[in-house]
Amino acid sequence: MKRRGPRVMLIVLVTVALLAAFILTALPGTTRSRIGDYFGGTFDPLVSGFQKGYSVMRGYFGAVSENKRLRLQIEELEEEKAKLNLQILQNLNKLRAYDELKEALKLTTVFEDKEIHGAAVINRELGQAFDLLRIKAGRLNGISPAGNLTLPVVDQNMALIGRVHSSELGSSKVLPLLHEAFAVSAQVEGSYRSSFRVRGDLELQQRGLCLADNIAEGIPVRVGDRLVTSGDSGIYPEGILIGTVMETIPDASGKTMSCLVAPAADFDHLRYVFVLAEPDHES
Repeated sequence: MKRRGPRVMLIVLVTVALLAAFILTALPGTTRSRIGDYFGGTFDPLVSGFQKGYSVMRGYFGAVSENKRLRLQIEELEEEKAKLNLQILQNLNKLRAYDELKEALKLTTVFEDKEIHGAAVINRELGQAFDLLRIKAGRLNGISPAGNLTLPVVDQNMALIGRVHSSELGSSKVLPLLHEAFAVSAQVEGSYRSSFRVRGDLELQQRGLCLADNIAEGIPVRVGDRLVTSGDSGIYPEGILIGTVMETIPDASGKTMSCLVAPAADFDHLRYVFVLAEPDHES
């Protein structure tokens, strides 16, 4: 208790002295100047340090606020950029569709006796095997392969895709020419010789090829020839482009041969197709 009393008195005296110094330095006259000169060396660094600290803190919080504003502005710009990119992509898709449909107008002059239905490809039923293609057009659009009626399917370049396999109200399935169940009567473009068969093959479809067989002796078929539908069967109109001969394979006797054919249609990037229907056909 004896030691504690002097400490308390010392703290009180120092506190009173500091308060007196503050009061006297605030008064005008020589007293303020002398005390200010005496205590200036102590108080000036404290005031200067406080001002610097205040400036640093104000700058820090100002920078944080500015960064937040810039971050919000960047997010708005990124969102606007994403919208513009989406709009550009949509416009490109519309432009591609317009170009394809513009090319497809030639179909109306080539197939004057057919009713042409355009449809978008929705998906492939079994992926890269090209088992079946589904298109966005069905019985509501007048597409219905009833009875023995076969509806050929072509792309905008008048290349053969296949035929309609079955139809529903709003969609249809297309059997492509690469499928092993597909067959069509064909001939060399510009030739009036006997026709032969082009069909799908289970092994060749993995290579994106189909097979031309039953080619009789004397029919000139060479690598690079373009094959078109012959129209003999009455199912497919004459002159639809099928593909190009890639390789000829003669049999042992040399009287018949077969060919490997690359389809003219680009199945990997197929987006739109056109169904050739009879004008008087009703769903």
